[in-house]
Amino acid sequence: MQKIGYLGPPGTFSHTAALQYAGAHGYLPVCCSDLETVFRGVENGSLAHGIVPVENSTGGSVGEALDLLSTAGGIFITGEMLLQVRQHLLVRPGTAAGEISRLYSHPQALAQCRRFIRENLAGVPVSETASTAAAALAVAGSPAPQAAVGSSSAAEAYGLEILHADIQDSADNVTRFLVLGRHQPSLRGPAKTSLVFAVEDRPGALYRILREFALRGINLTRIESRPAGGKLGDYIFFVDCMGARDDPAVDSAIGAVERSALWLKVLGSYPACWEERAEAGDQRTAAGRLQSVRKKIDLVDHEIVHLLALRQSLVEEVAKCKTSIEEIVDRRREEEIMARVRALATEHDLDLRVVQQIFALILQGSVCRQKKLVASKG
Repeated sequence: MQKIGYLGPPGTFSHTAALQYAGAHGYLPVCCSDLETVFRGVENGSLAHGIVPVENSTGGSVGEALDLLSTAGGIFITGEMLLQVRQHLLVRPGTAAGEISRLYSHPQALAQCRRFIRENLAGVPVSETASTAAAALAVAGSPAPQAAVGSSSAAEAYGLEILHADIQDSADNVTRFLVLGRHQPSLRGPAKTSLVFAVEDRPGALYRILREFALRGINLTRIESRPAGGKLGDYIFFVDCMGARDDPAVDSAIGAVERSALWLKVLGSYPACWEERAEAGDQRTAAGRLQSVRKKIDLVDHEIVHLLALRQSLVEEVAKCKTSIEEIVDRRREEEIMARVRALATEHDLDLRVVQQIFALILQGSVCRQKKLVASKG
C-alpha cells in the first residue's frame, strides 16, 4: 500500500486531513515529526505522497511549508484539500464542565474559540501547548479534571470525550492542505497551477508580472510574498491561478513571467477543490469561445487606455521641467523611442508599419500636450 506522510502527532488536524485523503485514495497514513520530514520522504521515495497545511482562513499561511515548497527538488503539488476546522472541548470521560480546573490547547486554537472560553470557562487557567494533540495528551495523562480544545481525531486518539462540540467562533474556519508527489497527475476537470518567482527590486516589477495573467483573463486565487532569506526587503512571490499548465493561456502567461522574473519555479498543476464559476458563454461551442476571447481583448483594450493615461501624466511631469516652447521637441529622444519600439515590435512579430504609425501619433500628441502646458505657464 502506498504511504502518505503527514505532520504529527496523531490527533492534529493534519492527521485528520491525512485520514480523509488516505481513505478516499487507498493510502496508508504515516506520522512524521516535522514538515521537512514529509518533504524529504517524498523526495527520496520512502513516501509516495505527503499532505501539508499551507494556509488557514483565519490564521494565515504556514510559512515553513511555503519555504520548503520553494526549495524542494523533484516533487510537485499533485492535489489540494480543504478541511473545515471544527474545534471541540475535550475531557476525560465523566468530567463535568463545572469541574474543569485547567484548559490546554495550541494558541491558534484558543484564539479561534475565544468567545466560547470567555462565556463558559471564565476564570479557568489556560496553558498553551505545541499542538492540539499535545493538549489532548496532557488532559488524558492527568488525574485532575482538565480540558483541551482540539479535534475529534484527538479525542479518539487519546481516549477523551467531546463535552461541547463546534466551539469555534467562526463556522467558516478552513485549512487548505497540499498533496505532494513526484509525478504530475493527469488533469480532466477544473485545475489550478501554483508557481513561485522572484522579481527585481524596481518600480513596477511585480505589476508587470501580474498583468500577464490579467491580460489573458486568468483568475489568480492567491498571491503571497515571503522573505527571500537574503537582505531585508528581498521577497519571493507565490501565486496560484486557475487553469492547468498545458492550457495555452496559462502556459503563455508563465512564459511571459519567466522572461521578466529573476527566476521562476512551477510548483505543479493539480485538480482544484472547487469549480470556477462559469464564465458567460459555453467554452465548448464556437460562439462561447469567441465571447471568451472578446472579453480578453476588452481587458487588453482597458490596459492600453490605462497605460496611455499614465504616459500622459508623465508627459505632463516632463512639461513642468521645461520653460519655453523651443525646449519641447527633442528629436534625439524621439528617435531613441522609435528605435526601441521597432525592436520590441520585431521581437513580438507585430506589424512594424502599424506600430510605428501608432507611436508617431502618440509622440505627436505628447508634443501638443507639452506645448499647451508650457504656454499656459507663460
